[in-house]
Amino acid sequence: MIVKRFGFAKLTEGDISTPRLVKIGEDMKFEGTTPVFLGKDVKSGILYPPSLEQREVEISENIYLIPNLNDMLRNTKELVDYTLKIRNKLGFGKIFYAPGIPPHLIPIFFYLGYDLFDDSRERMDSYSLIGKVPSGIDNFSKFILDESIRAFKFGRLRELVEGIPDNKAKEILRYLDLKYYREQERFWPIWNERLEAVSHDSLFRPDVQRWMRRLKERYRKPKYAKHLLLIPCSAKKPYSLSKTHREMKRHIKSTMHEVILTSPLGLVPRELESFYPAQNYDIPVIGHWYEEEIKMIRDMLSWYLEKFEYESIISYLPESMRFLNDILREYGAEIIWGNNLDALERETKKIDYHVPHGKILRESLGSLAAYQFNISPEYMEGIKVKGKYPRINIWNKGKRFFGYNIQKGMLTLTEESSRVLLRERKYVVWIDDFHPEGDVFAAGILNATPEIREGDEVAVAFDDELRAWGTARMCSYDMVNEKKGKAVKIRGKI
Repeated sequence: MIVKRFGFAKLTEGDISTPRLVKIGEDMKFEGTTPVFLGKDVKSGILYPPSLEQREVEISENIYLIPNLNDMLRNTKELVDYTLKIRNKLGFGKIFYAPGIPPHLIPIFFYLGYDLFDDSRERMDSYSLIGKVPSGIDNFSKFILDESIRAFKFGRLRELVEGIPDNKAKEILRYLDLKYYREQERFWPIWNERLEAVSHDSLFRPDVQRWMRRLKERYRKPKYAKHLLLIPCSAKKPYSLSKTHREMKRHIKSTMHEVILTSPLGLVPRELESFYPAQNYDIPVIGHWYEEEIKMIRDMLSWYLEKFEYESIISYLPESMRFLNDILREYGAEIIWGNNLDALERETKKIDYHVPHGKILRESLGSLAAYQFNISPEYMEGIKVKGKYPRINIWNKGKRFFGYNIQKGMLTLTEESSRVLLRERKYVVWIDDFHPEGDVFAAGILNATPEIREGDEVAVAFDDELRAWGTARMCSYDMVNEKKGKAVKIRGKI
């Protein structure tokens, strides 16, 4: 049973829990000519080490040994392509055993989707995180796997993998990001407690790429947003709580639509600043922008200014971002370089455009609904907001329409908004003909819309009849293909 995923890496429980280290001579051994795995005879004939002609070998129910990985390491593309090919063939829920992997590559193979490893290489060679060392280290394979599991449970496996000082590990990671974004992203949770952008590879993380792609596919700027203010990010998240942004706010004398320029996300409209990963990321800052960051921010800003029209644009950015000067001039922006708050106050005062706070909040929530659920902001027209932000509830035509999750920066469903999703056929889980008394498990699910990720808000229905709503504990792929495990944590029901 799959307990948790981050991309292709997964944590499972059952007869065999993974990831796990297989001990050669104990967990994997031969009795005569018969291979024995975890006390059971292997179903298929197998040579150990495997012959060059062998491919995936079924060694137990739902467990496959993938031979010759060390040979395939010579060709990174072949290794990754083959792994994804057999995943698509056998299923992303199967357990894959990677025999003979060098210990320092266990984290990247775990990230690639392998579940079982062994200590055979450690018995032949001595290893550290940067390869062979003169003297042996007891149980180094177990240490590395334990660290990988710990990183996984804290949502930091990607950070661990990015930090491996090995060219082969980097090749695997970069080829995965380059060619298999969509395959990775469908298994990547919609929320995580932290995102540490520790290297240039962080720009291509599935959750970072998802942020930028969904902006382009889903984002709708609020109707009040007629005047744009481009500003830098802050170390504290969400940005509006930072000292620098609160100080800027005191000098902004008109209603401006604030858009934050940052790495690794490109840009963040103010109304999305609490949605993952905008309020969860951290990145080393030294006042220098690298070429990959410059290109990414330029591309995102060019896309944004081309798509959305404003009556005026003010740019209030640090000197280090002068690489945007040509784009800003092309779109007629009033440019203020550096920390000149007096100039910011003077230029915004000239605009003399003022919108009531309540209207700004309502329209901002409409943009959030469009980004989160890919529904029209028109569903949010006429809403009333009760409570003081961020502890708010959203009402529509006398009925509670959305709640708000402060920690995640996400709207939470009610009966009324769940009916909208069912009507739009978005973020819907279809179950067999029963009324949920508690949480919904994968065994009772018939289908689910493909955009659902772990952590998303979802409606639960039988045919066209709404039955419940809650939070996804699996992505849609696992909901449909797995037979065990909690799929939806129910928060409300009919």
